Amino acid sequence: MSDFIRVWTKIDISDVMAHLLIVGESTGDCAKCRELGINYSEATTCPKCGTPFKYITSRTREVTRIKNKRPHLVFIDFDDYKKATGKLKARGLFG
Repeated sequence: MSDFIRVWTKIDISDVMAHLLIVGESTGDCAKCRELGINYSEATTCPKCGTPFKYITSRTREVTRIKNKRPHLVFIDFDDYKKATGKLKARGLFG
């Protein structure tokens, strides 16, 4: 039997921000340019900015469904992503 568990590893958050597909209820959006309505099941690159997707996350916690459709993408926990990007933005504001 296998299941998904969170494994923590250091990762370059700027690389994640540049190559992340964020999945909502039925479509996704590009974290780099904010393009909306991307078919997350099939898109390998953003149709607007052309960035290749290497990472995927979900606002809805549908890990199994998403990983079954996109097994080659690295799944990033959405809450972890928001926390890390928030820290990065705060550093930018306060030097």
